[in-house]
Amino acid sequence: MRRLWLLLLPTLLMAQFHRAEQDLEIHYWLLDPDSHQFRISHDFTVSKPGQKYVHSFVRKGSVVTKSVVIDLNTGKQLETSNVTGKSVNALGYYPNPTDPESVVVQGNLDHALAEGESVRVRVIETYTDPVGYSIKGDELVWDRTLGRPYDDVALPPGWMLTSVSVPAIITLDADGLVVCRFTNPRNDEIHVVLKARRRKGN
Repeated sequence: MRRLWLLLLPTLLMAQFHRAEQDLEIHYWLLDPDSHQFRISHDFTVSKPGQKYVHSFVRKGSVVTKSVVIDLNTGKQLETSNVTGKSVNALGYYPNPTDPESVVVQGNLDHALAEGESVRVRVIETYTDPVGYSIKGDELVWDRTLGRPYDDVALPPGWMLTSVSVPAIITLDADGLVVCRFTNPRNDEIHVVLKARRRKGN
């Protein structure tokens, strides 16, 4: 019986990280590539009893500005600040610690969550990433790993897609922007390299 348990343990551990349990929705809007900036919006649910803060973790090499955190249950904009990874680790909310020197956007909930209570939040930010988003020749290049089940990326106005490194669903949104939707059912990340050129006449 003990041997059977040891054989099953890796499978049971993997089951704790099932992709279907993830509820984070992410949308990207690429801004003028000369600025190296893009806007990001992601929604997620928090339900840990006693949790008073929500967090958005900024990737190394990126600078975040214009952060807004909204409680979607009430529509209220939360008080927001940038904190260090060290201070977030001290809260004990997350199973895996983040880089103590990293930047984390923190939103303050109205109150600590009670047992069985949850809140859905939306984080909107502007990222500056001169390494991952730049102009090379006459093309913009957006190079980023995406780790969620669905990621939508909208090109800047007046730009057309020339290539993308992984399969995507290509559509036009209500404003006429080209949007790429990436789907990843696996428990890992996809590496996306997206290239585009200005439409003639723009």
